[in-house]
Amino acid sequence: MDLKSELLKSIWYAFTSLDVEQSGKVSKSQLKVLSHNLYTVLNIPHDPVELEEHFKDNNNGPVSNQGYMPYLNKYILAKEAFDDLCWTMTSKKNCKPSVQQGLCSQKDCFKLFCLFNLLSEDRYPLVIIQPELEYLLKKISSAMSLEWDGTLLEELLSQNAALQDGMSVWEFLEHLSAGQLLHVESKEAFSLAVDDVFMEMYHNIIKKVTDALRAAH
Repeated sequence: MDLKSELLKSIWYAFTSLDVEQSGKVSKSQLKVLSHNLYTVLNIPHDPVELEEHFKDNNNGPVSNQGYMPYLNKYILAKEAFDDLCWTMTSKKNCKPSVQQGLCSQKDCFKLFCLFNLLSEDRYPLVIIQPELEYLLKKISSAMSLEWDGTLLEELLSQNAALQDGMSVWEFLEHLSAGQLLHVESKEAFSLAVDDVFMEMYHNIIKKVTDALRAAH
């Protein structure tokens, strides 16, 4: 697993939340603020003068997603803090209020966002395809000591052909919270199951990557 690739998935959401005009580019002043926030939340030492110089206004204009991502590649990032920052930025714009009024709490949504990114395709916009989606739903069902019933997913996909090519994280959270992907006995049991799967998949992977990086040094 490439840790940087996983981190760049989250920053893509933060970047696109700043792309108000949906032009594929963001102003340098906004990226300077985003970069400063990343430095701060991750406790990464940096030179403020160099940051100002890198994102100073000039005739080059706004920066594309492809132009900004390489700027991040040299950093060693704390994944959960990084993901939390990106989730906070993007969820305010994209996560419907109805989601947290249903099955998923705010904490559940963040953990599911992280799990979604672990399993999503390495292409943008990020989507999760049916085999990976089924895998995640089965893991959550198993953590609730329930047999996973694929009927709900099959019905949803049959009614919405566009989802058959992949589901965005916002579509995933909306349908899951509305009870259209899983049979759940209680919100409490669901939250505990999400936490179990999060600890197993997300934290264990981070630990393995961290151990591998330490071993390499």
